[in-house]
Amino acid sequence: MRKIGHTVSIRMKRIEGCSVKRAWVRRTILAALDAEKVSAPLEIDCLITDDAGINALNRRYRGIDRPTDVLSFALDEPGTDGTAFPVAPGGMAGMGILVVSYPTALEQAQRNRVTLEDEMRLLLVHGVLHLLGYDHEKRNEALVMRKREREILGLP
Repeated sequence: MRKIGHTVSIRMKRIEGCSVKRAWVRRTILAALDAEKVSAPLEIDCLITDDAGINALNRRYRGIDRPTDVLSFALDEPGTDGTAFPVAPGGMAGMGILVVSYPTALEQAQRNRVTLEDEMRLLLVHGVLHLLGYDHEKRNEALVMRKREREILGLP
């Protein structure tokens, strides 16, 4: 199988005690793309931040004034005005941004009695699936998305 040239950029806010490594985040995102058999190169920016950082983005772009665990912004989807982010000639067709709150991931891992790595992997896969068009607004969409998450994560 031909290797697809995805570009994954990782930025991490300095957070005390954060043990997540950029290379691991990159591998996790690439594994999700591979599991979905994405055939066109994608460019994904991923930011690991704190609750204040993700809260500001959630408030600004979704009108929800509270932190969340993961945000996904697919830049090639039309916005509310119907226009999409322009792609440069010869550029990658799919671009997106993933944002994960490390403190929320840590809290959810403790609450769900899973490792931080397992919780972060779930959030990254969840975010990638959103970038690829999955959603969970409706019950049937949520069932499809959760099933795919479990398949990618190798869970029963």
